[in-house]
Amino acid sequence: MNYSYAPMCSLMAGTLFLLQPNILFAQAAPELLETLIVSGERSETSVVSQRILIKTAADFSAGARLDPAELLQIIPGVQVDSRTNYAQDTRISLRGFGARSAFGVRGIDLQVDGIPMSTPDGQGQLASVMLDNVASAQVLRGPVAALYGNGAGGVIGLQTEVPEASRISAGLIAGDLGLTRQTLSGEWRSENLALRAQFANTDIDGERPHSSAERHQAGVQLFYTTENNLDVIVKHDYSNDPLLQDPLGLTPEQWRNDPWQLNPAAEMYDTRKTIEHQQTSISLRDNNGATRWQTGLWQGERAITQYLGFAGDAISGSGGVVDLQRDFSGINGSITHSLNLLSWPTEISLGAELAQMQDERRGYVNEFGAIGDLRRDETGEVESRDIYSLIHINPTENLMLYTGVRHTDLDFIVEDSFIVVGNPDDSGARNYREDSFAIGGNYAVTSAWQLFASSGRGYETPTLTEMAYRTGATGLNTGLETATNRQHELGINYNPEEMFELTLTQFFIDTENEIVVDQSVGGRTTFRNAAETKREGIELLGRFTINPNVKLQAGIQSLDAIYSAGQWDGSQLPGAAREQYQLGIQWQPFANDTLRFDLGAQQRSRIYTADNNQVYAPNYTTFDASVRGAYVVQSLQFDWWLKLANITDENYVGSVIVNQANGRAFEPALGRNVSAGIKLIHQFD
Repeated sequence: MNYSYAPMCSLMAGTLFLLQPNILFAQAAPELLETLIVSGERSETSVVSQRILIKTAADFSAGARLDPAELLQIIPGVQVDSRTNYAQDTRISLRGFGARSAFGVRGIDLQVDGIPMSTPDGQGQLASVMLDNVASAQVLRGPVAALYGNGAGGVIGLQTEVPEASRISAGLIAGDLGLTRQTLSGEWRSENLALRAQFANTDIDGERPHSSAERHQAGVQLFYTTENNLDVIVKHDYSNDPLLQDPLGLTPEQWRNDPWQLNPAAEMYDTRKTIEHQQTSISLRDNNGATRWQTGLWQGERAITQYLGFAGDAISGSGGVVDLQRDFSGINGSITHSLNLLSWPTEISLGAELAQMQDERRGYVNEFGAIGDLRRDETGEVESRDIYSLIHINPTENLMLYTGVRHTDLDFIVEDSFIVVGNPDDSGARNYREDSFAIGGNYAVTSAWQLFASSGRGYETPTLTEMAYRTGATGLNTGLETATNRQHELGINYNPEEMFELTLTQFFIDTENEIVVDQSVGGRTTFRNAAETKREGIELLGRFTINPNVKLQAGIQSLDAIYSAGQWDGSQLPGAAREQYQLGIQWQPFANDTLRFDLGAQQRSRIYTADNNQVYAPNYTTFDASVRGAYVVQSLQFDWWLKLANITDENYVGSVIVNQANGRAFEPALGRNVSAGIKLIHQFD
């Protein structure tokens, strides 16, 4: 339960997308998000406002590791909605960014081991990521997140654990709703070289009809440090989901009558999805001396076939079956130099990034679960070119100031190959040229009290999907403008000792040209710039070590997010809760890993489903409890855990589908459920 706050001089000096581990053999879990950052020697006073909240593996409660929601609890500002629907990605929003997303993650930059899980146009997902060996979950909020580029209202980075010894392990997880999961992992380490290969198979029956899922995952990682201290990480990850059934949402009336009922359209059209995802990356870093550098290269493919809950037979629609083939790749690099400027310790960084994606998208009529006639055939390409510069200065031992700017060139091109009578040419192109910046500082009043403040500008372009169609016209929706935001943040941190820490943050965000749904007819959804939003909020994080046996952490979030102009002036932003309270208690009777009990509680206020605020998912309160243990006998270790989730069997809506045209916006959460896991580990001498 050890939240730490990374020094911003580390945060402000490196490459934009590389979250490299603090390598390799110094420690298993990195202490900071190293995207945009290369760290040199750091002083204790160089902590700034946009501090990175880090949750380590010791903080995670027991679980099957099927959902990133398990790793992101009790982090102020983060709202994770577990959909219990594996055909749709987990909904994640941060201070309201990403709240409107109907699928995937929008408005948040997602990374795993420094490699982006977000595409250049701002879409992202974590469904294909193996979460079993995640060493830390790191969250960056506030104005400095805007320096991470398009759609970066915040940054969430996961870091995998670096192998510390040679060992092999096998695990089994089982639970209610037909959950079974088998894992196998092999690790090898010799001096400055470490390897890992891991596999996992998952099957779920689901609580609702037509909600079963099957997933197969594999990954290989290599960590190497050369004799001259050059760090190298090579990764290849593969995920294959041959069957992800989609139970679809329910209307409020259906949910109140029976939250576990069948949506007839799910059976009629056999709604489901298959996904095959693979990604390879290599990253290099030299983090020694006054001049430091790092670079990364990644390439991947993602294939999706999805059967939607309607026929999609209109000639001008996009079909009821989606067939998507995506190729993506990128490269980035940065160099950082430490010097004394006017006798002030200073770090200056320069960096650049190139990224691209190409979508081959086809749409077919859904003939009651079978592929019918073609309704869409197009190729979409997005290319981004970014440059940035960062500087931070320490005028005194207690004061740190920083500033950074970033420029992005983003090009969209769509070529439509399905041009027939009734469906004209939807080809088109659009270029975006955007700038972002951040400025801020941190002042250490005493060794225990620190003040921080910052301001910045960010942006969010439309995605390729949002630009696909116009309302009442043909061609790419090139009239969509970039949504821009201005963020301001201030706060105070009190940390007198390791056993106690309290951070209070207040923020203000104004967004212009917010992108909203215009209309959704016959499977064709169009978007428009129609609103401005204003968000004000307060976040409080407390961490208390009562004694060596008991730790407590609490998070409070209050978010007033409203439309401040346009048609929905005064309405609350759909998908975002106004209030969220979280509490976690950890008890280790023997002050070690032999036995540990965890109790968690969460309360969340109502969430509106659409811009008009006419329908909302009610507030709820849930409680979870888990127990785990670890026993070692010579070279064998036996780990086990048992979890009881939603102890009171609360009937609540886990997620809402924002601006759903047919009104079926509620996705029920799981009722009371039990899961358990065991793992046998053999460590080699």
